[in-house]
Amino acid sequence: MTPFCISSDVLGSEKHMLVDQSGFVTLDKIPPDVWTLSKSIDSRRRLCLNSALRLNRSSVSIAPPDKWVKAMSILTKNDVKWSNVLPPDEYKRFVKNLVKSILGNIEDLPQEYCRVTWSSCGDLLAALKPAKIDTALFRELSGGGVEHGGGALESFRPGGGGFASPIHYDRFGTRTGRLTVASGPNILTLKKDHRKILRSFYADGKICNLDFSSLEARIILYEAGVRPTGDDIYQQISEDALGGRVSRDVTKVAVLSELYGISKAALGNRLSMSGKQLDDFVASIRNYFKTPELKARLKEEYSTLGKIRNKYGRPLFIDDPSADHLLVNTYAQSTGVDVSLLGFKSIVDTLGADGIRPLFVLHDALILDVRGDRLVDVEAVRSTSVPGYSSNFPLKFETVHN
Repeated sequence: MTPFCISSDVLGSEKHMLVDQSGFVTLDKIPPDVWTLSKSIDSRRRLCLNSALRLNRSSVSIAPPDKWVKAMSILTKNDVKWSNVLPPDEYKRFVKNLVKSILGNIEDLPQEYCRVTWSSCGDLLAALKPAKIDTALFRELSGGGVEHGGGALESFRPGGGGFASPIHYDRFGTRTGRLTVASGPNILTLKKDHRKILRSFYADGKICNLDFSSLEARIILYEAGVRPTGDDIYQQISEDALGGRVSRDVTKVAVLSELYGISKAALGNRLSMSGKQLDDFVASIRNYFKTPELKARLKEEYSTLGKIRNKYGRPLFIDDPSADHLLVNTYAQSTGVDVSLLGFKSIVDTLGADGIRPLFVLHDALILDVRGDRLVDVEAVRSTSVPGYSSNFPLKFETVHN
């Protein structure tokens, strides 16, 4: 069995409990290398059992029977020391049921995914720094600096020292794991023109970003055994799959249609194609990406497990698995989330913290605050290696402003 620890805040006791094949023991300190159940997700803990349960849509009841919870809620709003409140037999039953519930779930959890990929991506998000804000420009854009209600711009309101509050992402908010903002500056919905409120912490610094090129299309090509060789993937597809007979832009529309489920009729209307010409064109794209084979594989996985998994093992739940494009899109987008975060972590680790402050992840882009003398180092980052792939993913560099 997989050993695990139940924290004292769940047990309502002074000590934590370690459970393994030999039984259980109480501890003053939680071991760092053991799966641990707490009252809430602990993003600092690499083996957070709460995260693994939520990823798998599994649940463990951490409360005693309702009659005790209701009775104590009348007396106190604070955490209850259940070991002191419940009768000994009731407390023993509560702990026994809790252990039994964990044992019934733990072996089915995505343990390897959480231990390696999930935690590494979390390390990147934890390394993000508060962004410096141009206070005068913020006041101008937000209406004189008075409280201006909600909205993305308002979430960047600077506090002491002219910094926005730290950003915290929700990694569970979407089906695929694509990030949403739980609290702090909502960079995901901020108007592009309003990003000019970001100012460098360094006197000679610049705000810049690195972002992946055509990430999800590349991921599906890798699945098909095709190694994308250039920065412009759509030009490569146009030449390899279509013999250069179709322009790069038309190819891009067809690829996105295949990945995101636009109907053949809608594609034909958009490209002014019909009949055999349209059928042959769509067939060429599908054959190149081998999407029918990927769909069949994902359908079989769903039929067996009741879910699919991205390349790294994240469980993915789909309400309508009969929608073929949804299987492919979900797989590609979720894998893309992990690829981008793992790639950005590799970049941040390699560049180091001297003169470089990572600020935000904006889907496939990483926004950085870079000191003047380090800008050349960031500009030189043209690709990144990512675990699980034999070749690097290309990146685009852009300077936003000072």
